[in-house]
Amino acid sequence: MTGTAPDLDEPPEVRRGPGRPRDPDLEERALEATLAVFGEKGWTGLTIEEVSSRARVGKSSIYLRWKDKETLLAAALRHSQQEPEVDEAAPDEDTDGTPAEPAEPAEQTLREYLVAHATRRANLYLGPHGLAMLRLYVEARAHPDVFAEIRREAITEFVLEERHRVAAAIRAGDLAADASPVLILDAVEGAIFMHILVTPPHLVDRVRRNLPDYIETMVDNQLRAASPVSPRGT
Repeated sequence: MTGTAPDLDEPPEVRRGPGRPRDPDLEERALEATLAVFGEKGWTGLTIEEVSSRARVGKSSIYLRWKDKETLLAAALRHSQQEPEVDEAAPDEDTDGTPAEPAEPAEQTLREYLVAHATRRANLYLGPHGLAMLRLYVEARAHPDVFAEIRREAITEFVLEERHRVAAAIRAGDLAADASPVLILDAVEGAIFMHILVTPPHLVDRVRRNLPDYIETMVDNQLRAASPVSPRGT
């Protein structure tokens, strides 16, 4: 009699019998559990055993996909920052019945870019994995060697992209020539971070409701301060 031996370190409810297809949600559960454990317990408390237990996934299945907890955490943080997929509507048809060419997306203004960026960061901090995202900054300072690659993927690459976008606006004359991309983004990032970090739990819902107005006003204030100033008397 032939068959596939079950993965004995998997909980009974997720063991596969002979011919049973792999669990399509296995990776999703493992990544979600990783973020939850990391948010609650930090780097030292994050273990493959704990992730396995919470996700109801065998340890061997986790090790087949990620070689260690550092790789697993990096994948989980990438997963948490992915943009949600948006279903694109089918293009309209031309008068002759042939599909119309999809319109080129309009380029975002700097204001639109910064508002979208700040909204995305706020939603990360306020979302189900917000504690993990906030924990990341502390752990990256406490364990710089361990978090060097994770920091590059989860923080540095995003920051550099944002700085390039603001620098392009300065070169284009949309902002003052002596404006600093670093200071502008520090102000935007810092405002969002502190606004959410110091909010007591019972006021979080109010912060969510007022977030669009808060972000737009904050971004407008930063751009106004960095806008080109006409010479006096002109």
